[in-house]
Amino acid sequence: MKVSELIIEKIATDRHFRMQTALALGVTERNVQILASKNSDNLTKYAAIKYFLSLGLTENEIFAV
Repeated sequence: MKVSELIIEKIATDRHFRMQTALALGVTERNVQILASKNSDNLTKYAAIKYFLSLGLTENEIFAV
């Protein structure tokens, strides 16, 4: 399962979102950028999804269909 283009775009353009995603995953900000560029499955780990949901995003907005 992959994350949606909305998540990829937010990672690319929103530094706060990228930093908080990195914090949730326990990796560096740069690593999150690399994961996003590859649309890695690591962005669908529970900690990242929990963070995305805490922002009010829905599962339809988080996951690519």
